[in-house]
Amino acid sequence: MRWFPAIGGVPLLAVMLASMGLPGCCVSPELPRDATVLDQPPEAMKPFTYAELPPPRPSTPYTPPPPSERIQPAPPPSSAMPAAVIAAIEDLGQKYPGLFTFDKEKGLFRFNSDITFDSGSSVVKPDARAALTKLAQILSGDQAKDRMMTIIGHTDSDHVRKAETIARLKKLGKPADNMGLSEARAEAVAEILRTGGVDAGRLATQGKGETNPIADNTSPAGKARNRRVDIYLTPMAGAAPAGRTASPPGK
Repeated sequence: MRWFPAIGGVPLLAVMLASMGLPGCCVSPELPRDATVLDQPPEAMKPFTYAELPPPRPSTPYTPPPPSERIQPAPPPSSAMPAAVIAAIEDLGQKYPGLFTFDKEKGLFRFNSDITFDSGSSVVKPDARAALTKLAQILSGDQAKDRMMTIIGHTDSDHVRKAETIARLKKLGKPADNMGLSEARAEAVAEILRTGGVDAGRLATQGKGETNPIADNTSPAGKARNRRVDIYLTPMAGAAPAGRTASPPGK
């Protein structure tokens, strides 16, 4: 039953309609015998309080699944070189002392340009050519064929002055400066590796000239350190681990 306030036993809504003179409205002070007028709101209409709510259910703490049931992320490709490849590289370094150093943690060869090239030249010396050819055989084997080789040439800060070097760089379509010389040296090393058996798709070259020194260019010893060719070995994207053959696309 909807509750309305009453005045003298007459619902207030009826009194208001009569006072407004609405046609067809009549107010009778007498109500039907079965009608009930509430002076007070029923018990069910009392204001709501939160205290009347049932107590909350106890929460169950979250328990993570055991490690065996968790989704484990795929491991990143390993950058570690196989032990047999490292041993072969170290043996090559002993046969050609002073030509290069190899950091197996970084996969970095650092060739001494003064031993690899004549001063101001981009032509590889005979001993360095022989060592690079043997290195190509090592790196083209099954245990290292998942490696990309990025070859970067560097120079000291001295300008290119030799006429024959300038002429050679121009013949190669390169600027006759340190940047052009560093590019030509990196490409010369890459060509020997390719001829020795390394797939051309695994080789990338870059020249940085004098922009990335590792020593002070104010001393002869510092300049000698800056004249270098670096070869970085990195896992090829999508390559199978060393010793395994990658599946063809879609397999």
